[in-house]
Amino acid sequence: MWCVDLAIDLTVDPPTATLATNGELDIFSARDVVISLRDAMTLGCSRIVIDVSGVSFVDASALGVFARLKAVLDAGGGTMEFGAVSPRFQRLCSIARLDDVFGLS
Repeated sequence: MWCVDLAIDLTVDPPTATLATNGELDIFSARDVVISLRDAMTLGCSRIVIDVSGVSFVDASALGVFARLKAVLDAGGGTMEFGAVSPRFQRLCSIARLDDVFGLS
């Protein structure tokens, strides 16, 4: 799936889905990330592994998407983890104090 400034690669192998992103995660592309992750969960994935190592820009709306996803998965007995992160993503999570929530510290 392609957004204007974000490439999304979703691999589904229930119960695990791996989402790799490359480009900019912003308010516009976050919508497509949500759609991809909902599709994975609909297909029976309760473990989501996210690779944001190729992300060059992140805004708060993208962090909100990941925080809501984590809350939904936690409530349903699932898991979300980051398999790889970019330095920018790591820094923003640290500033937003989400690094502990996302297991990045």
